Amino acid sequence: MSITIHIATTILTFILMELVAWLSHKYLMHGFLWYLHKDHHQHEPGFWEKNDAFFLIFAVPSATCYIVGLAVIGMFPLLFVGIGISLYGLAYFLVHDI
Repeated sequence: MSITIHIATTILTFILMELVAWLSHKYLMHGFLWYLHKDHHQHEPGFWEKNDAFFLIFAVPSATCYIVGLAVIGMFPLLFVGIGISLYGLAYFLVHDI
């Protein structure tokens, strides 16, 4: 595959992650995962929140894409999906949490 397709896959994944994040926030975090997300809205003092668990929850699909994309023959494009997810996570952290 060409480098252009890899870059396009990464960028498209990054853009689609905004929709995934919005839907996850609305339907999961304010739904059955509210017990983890609630402290994010209460702004109590402290370094860690239960809400920080979402970092790990959203890291799993990215890590899976890295592993499968590198380990399984013919699945290399999945690596760039994982990179797009990771870049979105980094951008979200820098914009939202810092």
